Amino acid sequence: MNQRLPAMPALDPAGRRSERLLFVILVTIAAAILRGYHLGASPLWIDEFLTWRNLHPGAGHGLWEQFRDNVQGPLYLLLSWRPGQPASPEWLLRLPAALAGILAVPLMYKLGSEWRDRSTGAWAALLLALNPFHVWYAQEARGYSLMMLLAMAATWQLLRMQRRGATTRGGLTYGLAAGLAVLSNMSALFLVAAHALGVILLHRPRDARSRRGWAVAFGVTGLIALPWLLQASGFWYPGRLAPGGGGGLLPDGQERLPPLAVPYALFSFFYGFSFGPTLEELHRPDRLEIVRRYLPLLAAGVLAAAFPTLVGWWRSRRRLETALWIAVPVAALVALRLLDVKTFTPRYLAVTAPFLLLAAGHGFSVLHGWTVRVACVALLGLTLWSSASYHVDPRYAKDDVRAAAVWIANQDAAGEPVLVPVVTDLFRLYYRGRGDVRDFWGLEALGGRAAAARALSERIGDADQAWLVLCRSGSLDPGHHLAAALDDLGDVVARKEFPGVTALRARRAAAAGAEAGR
Repeated sequence: MNQRLPAMPALDPAGRRSERLLFVILVTIAAAILRGYHLGASPLWIDEFLTWRNLHPGAGHGLWEQFRDNVQGPLYLLLSWRPGQPASPEWLLRLPAALAGILAVPLMYKLGSEWRDRSTGAWAALLLALNPFHVWYAQEARGYSLMMLLAMAATWQLLRMQRRGATTRGGLTYGLAAGLAVLSNMSALFLVAAHALGVILLHRPRDARSRRGWAVAFGVTGLIALPWLLQASGFWYPGRLAPGGGGGLLPDGQERLPPLAVPYALFSFFYGFSFGPTLEELHRPDRLEIVRRYLPLLAAGVLAAAFPTLVGWWRSRRRLETALWIAVPVAALVALRLLDVKTFTPRYLAVTAPFLLLAAGHGFSVLHGWTVRVACVALLGLTLWSSASYHVDPRYAKDDVRAAAVWIANQDAAGEPVLVPVVTDLFRLYYRGRGDVRDFWGLEALGGRAAAARALSERIGDADQAWLVLCRSGSLDPGHHLAAALDDLGDVVARKEFPGVTALRARRAAAAGAEAGR
């Protein structure tokens, strides 16, 4: 006699909610560990020094003046300001970025649930928690992780307005989030433009109430950003970065936009800057040959990221809209680069990174069987590999100007010229020696070895010995002639490598011969 099996009880919705809550808590804890680990161990690097300098102005300059005049991230400055404590430790300067990076993970779950469903939100939150690109900027004392958090909040509110209807209250919420994202970094404007274009083309308001709601949304964004936009318009102009245009960043013959710039930016949104070639290698003249050596590893990374992302994007209901959110910022930055207004760097496209992770998360949620297992192991495995490399492999470490400054100070270089071409003020922050630190301000890009030798000779003067600290000098010395030119002027008697920094000590040939005679 056949017996009917008892029916499986329906899963309690409250139980589902508790499981989802536990998952979000666990991935947020993982995000906090990754973003808090060694938060203050590394010294400030050149971008972070801009924040330090704004937080430590001269006498008579307070918070309001710094907040009003800062177009590169006034909101981060406001959150980092500590009156009466001039010596802020590195971890404290980076704390707002780390907290923003941690808060972005539960928000990504909410955004993914609104964009598609809760499964997509869960996968996207996991991908963001482990993401090396996001960890990098959550440990940097700049406004990029804060911008990503607020851009995600604005996008979440945008989706809610599309689903529930655009109201004045909803528009105010969107405008506040988007406006603050712009005050975190001006590149958030690229996403606001993409949002507006998506509303016009795909979600055109049909009644007066909706039109008023969207007008409030983008109007409030503009009002918040307007004072800083007006300031930025004074020095962001076509030709600014060209030779003689005021920026001095583009020497003759150097490409404005290398062919691999856009693909590398999209690649970095999954793996950060600690997978494959280092940033220093990518700025060398032989970078294409270096990239060829890494091709098998890079191909594996591209396939692991592209497969779930393209599947998830294609299977979503918001293909066109999501494509706008990615394509418009990319096109805007490319145009600004070709016009010599702004440099092309992945951080200026950071607002697009969460949407690639959304698509990848949705790809994992719709794949089944061995396909999803292989895709998951590949992408998460390479992601964790990159995250580990960021922390343990010195090749991927940020520039350690502090270590170079300490080493030179310990060599008793009293009165000797210490030539620091690019990171002069950052070097002075950490240098406690008795050498004479000299800068290269106002110098055009060096066109060859002879020009590099002249620049060094002018700054060394009559000194018998001198130091040279090379860091971020690619814009000034694209051919990497400074080190060789120093060797032409005398004998290099000491050389030490630090992450992203090379320190050399040279002795003039005549001085070396006199000492040998004695």
